Amino acid sequence: MPDGFIFDTNRCTGCDACRLACTIENELRPDLSWRCVETFNPRHHPAAPVYHISLACNHCVDPVCMYACPALAYSRDATTRVVLLDDRKCMGCSYCAWACPYDAPVLDRVRGVMTKCTLCAHRLELGLKPACSALCPTGALDFGEVPEAEPPTAVAGFPESNLGPRVRISPLRPERLRPEMTAADVANPVVTAADSRASKISLRSEWPLFAFTSLAAALVALVASSVAGALSIKPVLFVDAAILTLGLGALHLRKVRRAYRAVLNLRRSWLSREVVVVSAFFALATIYLWLAPGLPALGAVATLLGFLGLLCADQVYSVLKDSGPAYRHSASLLWTGFFLTAVFTGRAWLAAIFGFGKLALYILRKLDFGFGGRPVRPMLSAARLGLGLLTPLALWVIAPVGSRGYIIGLVLLGELIDRGEYYDELESESPRRHMAAELEKQVGGQTRASAGLAVAAAD
Repeated sequence: MPDGFIFDTNRCTGCDACRLACTIENELRPDLSWRCVETFNPRHHPAAPVYHISLACNHCVDPVCMYACPALAYSRDATTRVVLLDDRKCMGCSYCAWACPYDAPVLDRVRGVMTKCTLCAHRLELGLKPACSALCPTGALDFGEVPEAEPPTAVAGFPESNLGPRVRISPLRPERLRPEMTAADVANPVVTAADSRASKISLRSEWPLFAFTSLAAALVALVASSVAGALSIKPVLFVDAAILTLGLGALHLRKVRRAYRAVLNLRRSWLSREVVVVSAFFALATIYLWLAPGLPALGAVATLLGFLGLLCADQVYSVLKDSGPAYRHSASLLWTGFFLTAVFTGRAWLAAIFGFGKLALYILRKLDFGFGGRPVRPMLSAARLGLGLLTPLALWVIAPVGSRGYIIGLVLLGELIDRGEYYDELESESPRRHMAAELEKQVGGQTRASAGLAVAAAD
Protein backbone atom coordinates (compact mmCIF):
# COMPACT_ATOMS: atom_id res chain seq x y z
CA MET A 1 0.00 0.00 0.00
CA PRO A 2 1.63 3.30 -1.09
CA ASP A 3 2.15 6.26 1.20
CA GLY A 4 0.52 9.60 0.56
CA PHE A 5 -0.75 12.78 2.19
CA ILE A 6 -3.53 12.65 4.79
CA PHE A 7 -5.32 15.94 5.40
CA ASP A 8 -8.00 16.91 7.94
CA THR A 9 -9.93 20.05 7.03
CA ASN A 10 -11.23 20.28 10.62
CA ARG A 11 -7.76 20.91 12.03
CA CYS A 12 -6.26 23.26 9.45
CA THR A 13 -6.08 26.91 10.52
CA GLY A 14 -4.58 28.19 7.29
CA CYS A 15 -1.34 29.22 9.04
CA ASP A 16 0.81 28.45 5.95
CA ALA A 17 3.42 26.57 8.01
CA CYS A 18 3.32 23.67 5.53
CA ARG A 19 3.99 25.97 2.59
CA LEU A 20 6.85 27.70 4.41
CA ALA A 21 8.34 24.33 5.41
CA CYS A 22 8.27 23.22 1.76
CA THR A 23 10.02 26.39 0.62
CA ILE A 24 12.75 26.15 3.26
CA GLU A 25 13.36 22.39 3.01
CA ASN A 26 13.73 22.48 -0.77
CA GLU A 27 15.70 25.74 -0.78
CA LEU A 28 13.19 27.49 -3.01
CA ARG A 29 12.92 31.22 -3.53
CA PRO A 30 10.38 33.02 -1.30
CA ASP A 31 8.11 33.58 -4.31
CA LEU A 32 8.13 29.90 -5.26
CA SER A 33 6.53 27.03 -3.37
CA TRP A 34 5.32 23.57 -4.32
CA ARG A 35 2.53 23.64 -1.74
CA CYS A 36 -0.30 26.13 -1.40
CA VAL A 37 -3.11 26.69 1.09
CA GLU A 38 -6.49 27.60 -0.40
CA THR A 39 -9.39 29.02 1.62
CA PHE A 40 -13.03 28.21 1.02
CA ASN A 41 -15.23 31.29 1.50
CA PRO A 42 -12.29 33.67 2.17
CA ARG A 43 -14.62 36.67 2.61
CA HIS A 44 -16.74 34.88 5.24
CA HIS A 45 -20.04 35.04 3.43
CA PRO A 46 -22.73 34.18 6.01
CA ALA A 47 -24.31 31.48 3.81
CA ALA A 48 -21.28 29.17 3.79
CA PRO A 49 -18.64 27.75 6.16
CA VAL A 50 -14.99 28.74 6.13
CA TYR A 51 -12.18 26.19 5.93
CA HIS A 52 -8.73 25.69 4.43
CA ILE A 53 -7.15 22.98 2.32
CA SER A 54 -3.43 22.38 1.84
CA LEU A 55 -2.42 21.04 -1.58
CA ALA A 56 0.69 19.93 -3.40
CA CYS A 57 1.45 17.20 -5.94
CA ASN A 58 -0.57 14.05 -5.20
CA HIS A 59 1.82 11.70 -7.06
CA CYS A 60 -1.14 10.10 -8.81
CA VAL A 61 -1.39 6.47 -9.88
CA ASP A 62 -2.09 7.73 -13.43
CA PRO A 63 -0.21 11.04 -13.55
CA VAL A 64 -1.64 13.12 -16.38
CA CYS A 65 1.38 15.45 -16.16
CA MET A 66 3.69 12.58 -17.12
CA TYR A 67 1.46 11.53 -20.00
CA ALA A 68 1.08 15.07 -21.34
CA CYS A 69 4.75 16.10 -21.16
CA PRO A 70 6.17 15.98 -24.69
CA ALA A 71 9.79 16.07 -23.48
CA LEU A 72 9.67 12.96 -21.27
CA ALA A 73 10.86 15.09 -18.36
CA TYR A 74 8.70 13.15 -15.89
CA SER A 75 9.45 9.76 -14.37
CA ARG A 76 8.31 7.60 -11.46
CA ASP A 77 10.62 6.22 -8.80
CA ALA A 78 10.31 2.45 -8.86
CA THR A 79 10.57 2.12 -5.07
CA THR A 80 8.62 5.04 -3.60
CA ARG A 81 6.29 5.53 -6.62
CA VAL A 82 7.05 9.26 -6.38
CA VAL A 83 6.44 11.22 -9.59
CA LEU A 84 9.60 13.21 -10.32
CA LEU A 85 10.36 16.02 -12.77
CA ASP A 86 13.85 16.36 -14.26
CA ASP A 87 14.19 20.07 -14.95
CA ARG A 88 17.27 19.36 -17.10
CA LYS A 89 14.93 17.82 -19.67
CA CYS A 90 12.07 20.34 -19.33
CA MET A 91 11.43 22.73 -22.25
CA GLY A 92 9.29 25.07 -20.18
CA CYS A 93 6.19 24.56 -22.35
CA SER A 94 3.86 24.43 -19.27
CA TYR A 95 1.72 21.73 -20.89
CA CYS A 96 1.89 19.61 -17.72
CA ALA A 97 0.41 22.53 -15.76
CA TRP A 98 -2.48 22.79 -18.24
CA ALA A 99 -3.21 19.10 -17.76
CA CYS A 100 -2.96 18.87 -13.95
CA PRO A 101 -6.28 19.67 -12.20
CA TYR A 102 -4.46 20.24 -8.89
CA ASP A 103 -2.07 23.00 -10.06
CA ALA A 104 0.86 20.87 -8.89
CA PRO A 105 3.51 21.75 -11.53
CA VAL A 106 4.84 25.26 -10.85
CA LEU A 107 6.73 27.40 -13.34
CA ASP A 108 10.06 28.76 -12.15
CA ARG A 109 10.03 31.97 -14.19
CA VAL A 110 13.65 32.78 -13.40
CA ARG A 111 15.01 29.46 -14.70
CA GLY A 112 12.32 28.96 -17.33
CA VAL A 113 11.44 25.39 -16.30
CA MET A 114 8.61 23.62 -14.51
CA THR A 115 9.14 22.39 -10.95
CA LYS A 116 7.04 20.34 -8.54
CA CYS A 117 6.82 18.57 -5.20
CA THR A 118 9.25 15.66 -4.85
CA LEU A 119 7.50 14.30 -1.75
CA CYS A 120 10.81 15.17 -0.04
CA ALA A 121 12.32 11.99 -1.48
CA HIS A 122 15.59 12.73 0.32
CA ARG A 123 13.72 12.64 3.64
CA LEU A 124 11.81 9.47 2.74
CA GLU A 125 15.13 7.71 2.19
CA LEU A 126 15.99 8.51 5.81
CA GLY A 127 12.64 7.26 7.09
CA LEU A 128 11.35 10.78 7.70
CA LYS A 129 8.06 12.35 6.65
CA PRO A 130 7.94 15.17 4.08
CA ALA A 131 8.77 18.52 5.67
CA CYS A 132 5.29 19.96 5.16
CA SER A 133 3.58 17.18 7.11
CA ALA A 134 6.33 16.91 9.73
CA LEU A 135 6.07 20.61 10.63
CA CYS A 136 2.28 21.08 10.58
CA PRO A 137 1.57 22.52 14.06
CA THR A 138 -2.04 21.31 14.32
CA GLY A 139 -1.62 17.81 12.86
CA ALA A 140 -3.95 18.69 9.97
CA LEU A 141 -1.42 17.45 7.40
CA ASP A 142 0.09 14.01 7.87
CA PHE A 143 1.77 11.34 5.78
CA GLY A 144 1.02 7.65 5.78
CA GLU A 145 -0.58 4.70 4.02
CA VAL A 146 -3.24 5.59 1.45
CA PRO A 147 -5.29 2.76 -0.12
CA GLU A 148 -5.26 3.14 -3.92
CA ALA A 149 -8.70 1.54 -4.27
CA GLU A 150 -10.34 4.10 -1.99
CA PRO A 151 -11.27 7.30 -3.87
CA PRO A 152 -10.68 10.64 -2.12
CA THR A 153 -13.66 12.18 -0.33
CA ALA A 154 -15.39 14.89 -2.37
CA VAL A 155 -14.28 18.24 -0.94
CA ALA A 156 -14.65 21.64 -2.57
CA GLY A 157 -11.16 22.68 -3.62
CA PHE A 158 -10.08 19.17 -4.52
CA PRO A 159 -11.24 18.46 -8.09
CA GLU A 160 -12.45 14.91 -8.63
CA SER A 161 -10.57 12.89 -11.23
CA ASN A 162 -9.78 9.34 -12.25
CA LEU A 163 -6.03 9.90 -11.84
CA GLY A 164 -5.75 8.03 -8.54
CA PRO A 165 -4.30 10.85 -6.38
CA ARG A 166 -2.37 9.55 -3.37
CA VAL A 167 -4.13 11.69 -0.80
CA ARG A 168 -7.01 11.29 1.63
CA ILE A 169 -8.99 14.26 2.90
CA SER A 170 -11.29 14.29 5.92
CA PRO A 171 -14.27 16.58 5.21
CA LEU A 172 -15.73 19.02 7.69
CA ARG A 173 -17.65 17.58 10.61
CA PRO A 174 -21.37 18.49 10.69
CA GLU A 175 -20.88 21.10 13.39
CA ARG A 176 -18.22 22.82 11.25
CA LEU A 177 -20.62 23.17 8.33
CA ARG A 178 -22.34 26.08 10.06
CA PRO A 179 -21.37 29.43 8.50
CA GLU A 180 -18.76 31.55 10.23
CA MET A 181 -19.63 35.24 10.26
CA THR A 182 -17.23 38.10 10.85
CA ALA A 183 -18.95 41.48 10.83
CA ALA A 184 -16.17 43.27 8.97
CA ASP A 185 -16.23 40.69 6.18
CA VAL A 186 -19.96 40.32 5.62
CA ALA A 187 -20.13 43.45 3.46
CA ASN A 188 -17.58 42.04 1.01
CA PRO A 189 -19.03 40.30 -2.05
CA VAL A 190 -18.65 36.57 -2.48
CA VAL A 191 -15.76 35.33 -4.62
CA THR A 192 -17.42 33.88 -7.71
CA ALA A 193 -16.21 31.27 -10.17
CA ALA A 194 -15.78 34.04 -12.72
CA ASP A 195 -13.47 35.94 -10.34
CA SER A 196 -11.31 32.85 -9.83
CA ARG A 197 -11.36 31.56 -13.38
CA ALA A 198 -8.04 29.88 -14.02
CA SER A 199 -5.62 31.62 -16.34
CA LYS A 200 -3.14 28.87 -17.16
CA ILE A 201 -3.58 29.90 -20.78
CA SER A 202 -4.83 33.11 -22.39
CA LEU A 203 -4.39 35.09 -25.59
CA ARG A 204 -1.99 37.52 -23.92
CA SER A 205 0.27 34.84 -22.46
CA GLU A 206 0.15 32.46 -25.41
CA TRP A 207 0.09 34.75 -28.44
CA PRO A 208 2.84 32.69 -30.13
CA LEU A 209 0.50 29.68 -30.05
CA PHE A 210 -2.30 31.83 -31.45
CA ALA A 211 -0.08 32.91 -34.34
CA PHE A 212 1.33 29.39 -34.86
CA THR A 213 -2.04 27.65 -35.03
CA SER A 214 -3.65 30.35 -37.18
CA LEU A 215 -0.81 30.30 -39.71
CA ALA A 216 -0.74 26.50 -39.75
CA ALA A 217 -4.46 26.31 -40.62
CA ALA A 218 -4.03 28.87 -43.42
CA LEU A 219 -0.98 27.09 -44.90
CA VAL A 220 -2.72 23.71 -44.88
CA ALA A 221 -5.66 25.29 -46.73
CA LEU A 222 -3.29 26.91 -49.23
CA VAL A 223 -1.57 23.62 -50.04
CA ALA A 224 -4.94 21.85 -50.34
CA SER A 225 -6.09 24.58 -52.74
CA SER A 226 -2.89 24.25 -54.76
CA VAL A 227 -3.38 20.48 -55.07
CA ALA A 228 -6.95 21.16 -56.23
CA GLY A 229 -5.56 23.46 -58.94
CA ALA A 230 -7.28 26.58 -57.63
CA LEU A 231 -4.16 28.47 -56.51
CA SER A 232 -0.51 28.73 -57.40
CA ILE A 233 1.94 29.02 -54.51
CA LYS A 234 5.52 30.28 -54.82
CA PRO A 235 7.66 27.65 -53.08
CA VAL A 236 10.06 30.20 -51.56
CA LEU A 237 7.18 32.10 -49.96
CA PHE A 238 5.72 28.89 -48.56
CA VAL A 239 9.07 27.88 -47.07
CA ASP A 240 9.46 31.31 -45.49
CA ALA A 241 5.95 31.08 -44.03
CA ALA A 242 6.60 27.55 -42.75
CA ILE A 243 9.83 28.62 -41.02
CA LEU A 244 8.02 31.60 -39.48
CA THR A 245 5.21 29.33 -38.27
CA LEU A 246 7.56 26.84 -36.64
CA GLY A 247 9.55 29.69 -35.13
CA LEU A 248 6.42 31.13 -33.55
CA GLY A 249 5.61 27.73 -32.11
CA ALA A 250 9.09 27.55 -30.58
CA LEU A 251 8.61 30.98 -28.96
CA HIS A 252 6.08 29.32 -26.67
CA LEU A 253 8.95 27.40 -25.10
CA ARG A 254 11.06 28.95 -22.36
CA LYS A 255 13.98 26.65 -23.19
CA VAL A 256 14.09 26.92 -26.99
CA ARG A 257 17.40 25.05 -27.20
CA ARG A 258 15.61 21.97 -25.90
CA ALA A 259 12.88 22.17 -28.54
CA TYR A 260 14.10 18.91 -30.08
CA ARG A 261 12.69 17.09 -27.05
CA ALA A 262 9.16 18.00 -28.12
CA VAL A 263 8.98 14.89 -30.30
CA LEU A 264 9.94 12.33 -27.64
CA ASN A 265 6.50 11.40 -26.27
CA LEU A 266 4.61 10.37 -29.40
CA ARG A 267 3.10 7.45 -27.50
CA ARG A 268 1.05 9.60 -25.11
CA SER A 269 1.36 13.36 -25.70
CA TRP A 270 -0.81 15.17 -28.24
CA LEU A 271 1.73 17.98 -28.18
CA SER A 272 4.45 15.63 -29.46
CA ARG A 273 2.08 14.34 -32.14
CA GLU A 274 1.22 17.86 -33.24
CA VAL A 275 4.89 18.84 -33.57
CA VAL A 276 5.81 15.72 -35.55
CA VAL A 277 2.83 15.73 -37.92
CA VAL A 278 2.85 19.48 -38.63
CA SER A 279 6.62 19.40 -39.24
CA ALA A 280 6.16 16.41 -41.59
CA PHE A 281 3.47 18.34 -43.46
CA PHE A 282 5.76 21.33 -43.97
CA ALA A 283 8.58 19.08 -45.19
CA LEU A 284 6.42 17.09 -47.61
CA ALA A 285 4.57 20.17 -48.87
CA THR A 286 7.90 21.88 -49.56
CA ILE A 287 9.10 18.88 -51.58
CA TYR A 288 5.82 18.85 -53.52
CA LEU A 289 5.79 22.59 -54.28
CA TRP A 290 9.50 23.00 -54.98
CA LEU A 291 10.69 19.72 -56.47
CA ALA A 292 7.68 17.70 -57.60
CA PRO A 293 4.73 19.99 -58.49
CA GLY A 294 3.76 17.51 -61.19
CA LEU A 295 2.99 14.76 -58.67
CA PRO A 296 -0.53 15.43 -57.37
CA ALA A 297 -0.42 12.21 -55.35
CA LEU A 298 2.44 13.65 -53.29
CA GLY A 299 0.47 16.84 -52.81
CA ALA A 300 -2.57 14.84 -51.69
CA VAL A 301 -0.48 13.01 -49.08
CA ALA A 302 0.93 16.33 -47.85
CA THR A 303 -2.61 17.72 -47.61
CA LEU A 304 -3.81 14.74 -45.59
CA LEU A 305 -0.84 15.17 -43.27
CA GLY A 306 -1.74 18.83 -42.91
CA PHE A 307 -5.32 18.13 -41.86
CA LEU A 308 -4.09 15.40 -39.52
CA GLY A 309 -1.74 17.97 -37.99
CA LEU A 310 -4.67 20.34 -37.43
CA LEU A 311 -6.57 17.52 -35.72
CA CYS A 312 -3.59 16.88 -33.44
CA ALA A 313 -3.36 20.60 -32.68
CA ASP A 314 -7.02 20.63 -31.67
CA GLN A 315 -6.44 17.61 -29.42
CA VAL A 316 -3.62 19.42 -27.60
CA TYR A 317 -6.31 21.43 -25.82
CA SER A 318 -8.26 18.33 -24.78
CA VAL A 319 -6.42 18.42 -21.43
CA LEU A 320 -8.39 21.58 -20.61
CA LYS A 321 -11.50 19.55 -19.91
CA ASP A 322 -13.58 22.47 -18.62
CA SER A 323 -13.40 24.04 -22.10
CA GLY A 324 -14.98 21.04 -23.78
CA PRO A 325 -13.82 19.31 -26.99
CA ALA A 326 -12.16 21.65 -29.50
CA TYR A 327 -14.22 20.27 -32.39
CA ARG A 328 -17.34 21.75 -30.78
CA HIS A 329 -15.85 25.23 -31.01
CA SER A 330 -16.21 27.41 -34.10
CA ALA A 331 -12.47 28.16 -33.93
CA SER A 332 -11.49 24.48 -34.20
CA LEU A 333 -8.43 24.29 -36.44
CA LEU A 334 -9.83 21.34 -38.38
CA TRP A 335 -13.06 23.26 -39.04
CA THR A 336 -11.02 26.32 -40.00
CA GLY A 337 -8.78 24.35 -42.34
CA PHE A 338 -11.75 22.91 -44.22
CA PHE A 339 -13.55 26.26 -44.35
CA LEU A 340 -10.50 28.16 -45.65
CA THR A 341 -9.87 25.48 -48.25
CA ALA A 342 -13.43 25.89 -49.52
CA VAL A 343 -13.03 29.69 -49.64
CA PHE A 344 -9.60 29.57 -51.33
CA THR A 345 -10.81 27.12 -53.98
CA GLY A 346 -14.04 29.01 -54.59
CA ARG A 347 -16.27 26.00 -53.86
CA ALA A 348 -19.46 27.80 -52.86
CA TRP A 349 -21.37 24.71 -51.67
CA LEU A 350 -18.44 23.53 -49.55
CA ALA A 351 -17.89 27.02 -48.10
CA ALA A 352 -21.60 27.19 -47.26
CA ILE A 353 -21.48 23.87 -45.37
CA PHE A 354 -18.50 24.78 -43.21
CA GLY A 355 -19.40 28.47 -42.97
CA PHE A 356 -22.90 27.85 -41.68
CA GLY A 357 -21.52 25.12 -39.39
CA LYS A 358 -19.12 27.65 -37.88
CA LEU A 359 -21.93 30.21 -37.63
CA ALA A 360 -24.15 27.77 -35.73
CA LEU A 361 -21.38 26.78 -33.31
CA TYR A 362 -20.50 30.42 -32.69
CA ILE A 363 -24.08 31.50 -31.96
CA LEU A 364 -24.72 28.49 -29.71
CA ARG A 365 -21.58 29.29 -27.72
CA LYS A 366 -22.56 32.91 -27.25
CA LEU A 367 -26.06 31.91 -26.13
CA ASP A 368 -24.53 29.47 -23.65
CA PHE A 369 -22.24 32.23 -22.34
CA GLY A 370 -25.19 34.58 -21.97
CA PHE A 371 -27.22 32.09 -19.94
CA GLY A 372 -24.16 31.12 -17.88
CA GLY A 373 -23.20 34.68 -16.95
CA ARG A 374 -19.97 34.70 -18.95
CA PRO A 375 -18.93 37.72 -21.09
CA VAL A 376 -20.51 37.65 -24.56
CA ARG A 377 -18.43 40.55 -25.99
CA PRO A 378 -21.20 41.90 -28.25
CA MET A 379 -19.00 44.28 -30.27
CA LEU A 380 -16.38 41.63 -30.96
CA SER A 381 -19.08 39.08 -31.74
CA ALA A 382 -20.70 41.48 -34.19
CA ALA A 383 -17.35 42.06 -35.90
CA ARG A 384 -16.66 38.33 -36.13
CA LEU A 385 -20.10 37.56 -37.60
CA GLY A 386 -20.45 40.66 -39.76
CA LEU A 387 -16.95 40.90 -41.20
CA GLY A 388 -15.94 37.25 -41.16
CA LEU A 389 -19.11 35.49 -42.30
CA LEU A 390 -22.07 37.66 -43.35
CA THR A 391 -20.24 40.27 -45.46
CA PRO A 392 -18.22 37.60 -47.37
CA LEU A 393 -21.47 35.73 -47.97
CA ALA A 394 -23.11 38.87 -49.39
CA LEU A 395 -20.10 39.59 -51.63
CA TRP A 396 -20.08 36.00 -52.83
CA VAL A 397 -23.72 36.28 -53.85
CA ILE A 398 -23.48 39.73 -55.43
CA ALA A 399 -20.07 39.64 -57.17
CA PRO A 400 -18.26 36.32 -56.61
CA VAL A 401 -15.47 36.94 -59.17
CA GLY A 402 -14.48 40.56 -58.66
CA SER A 403 -14.71 40.33 -54.85
CA ARG A 404 -12.66 37.19 -54.31
CA GLY A 405 -9.72 39.00 -52.72
CA TYR A 406 -12.00 40.91 -50.36
CA ILE A 407 -13.86 37.70 -49.48
CA ILE A 408 -10.65 35.88 -48.58
CA GLY A 409 -9.32 38.84 -46.57
CA LEU A 410 -12.53 39.26 -44.57
CA VAL A 411 -12.82 35.53 -43.90
CA LEU A 412 -9.24 35.45 -42.60
CA LEU A 413 -9.97 38.44 -40.35
CA GLY A 414 -13.04 36.71 -38.95
CA GLU A 415 -11.08 33.53 -38.26
CA LEU A 416 -8.41 35.48 -36.40
CA ILE A 417 -11.06 37.11 -34.21
CA ASP A 418 -12.64 33.73 -33.48
CA ARG A 419 -9.30 32.10 -32.69
CA GLY A 420 -8.36 34.99 -30.40
CA GLU A 421 -11.63 34.60 -28.52
CA TYR A 422 -10.96 30.88 -28.22
CA TYR A 423 -7.73 31.50 -26.31
CA ASP A 424 -9.36 34.04 -24.00
CA GLU A 425 -12.25 31.66 -23.27
CA LEU A 426 -10.22 28.56 -22.44
CA GLU A 427 -10.83 27.24 -18.94
CA SER A 428 -8.76 24.83 -16.93
CA GLU A 429 -9.64 23.00 -13.76
CA SER A 430 -7.92 24.14 -10.59
CA PRO A 431 -8.54 23.95 -6.82
CA ARG A 432 -9.23 27.67 -6.54
CA ARG A 433 -11.75 27.66 -9.36
CA HIS A 434 -13.35 24.49 -7.97
CA MET A 435 -13.78 26.21 -4.59
CA ALA A 436 -15.24 29.35 -6.15
CA ALA A 437 -17.76 27.38 -8.20
CA GLU A 438 -18.93 25.43 -5.14
CA LEU A 439 -19.15 28.61 -3.05
CA GLU A 440 -21.18 30.30 -5.76
CA LYS A 441 -23.52 27.30 -5.80
CA GLN A 442 -23.97 27.29 -2.01
CA VAL A 443 -24.51 31.03 -1.76
CA GLY A 444 -26.88 31.01 -4.72
CA GLY A 445 -28.91 28.15 -3.23
CA GLN A 446 -29.13 29.91 0.12
CA THR A 447 -30.21 33.14 -1.57
CA ARG A 448 -32.93 31.40 -3.57
CA ALA A 449 -34.17 29.61 -0.44
CA SER A 450 -34.32 32.91 1.50
CA ALA A 451 -36.20 34.56 -1.36
CA GLY A 452 -38.69 31.70 -1.38
CA LEU A 453 -39.30 32.03 2.35
CA ALA A 454 -39.78 35.77 1.98
CA VAL A 455 -42.39 35.26 -0.74
CA ALA A 456 -44.18 32.62 1.32
CA ALA A 457 -44.24 34.92 4.35
CA ALA A 458 -45.65 37.77 2.27
CA ASP A 459 -48.43 35.51 0.95
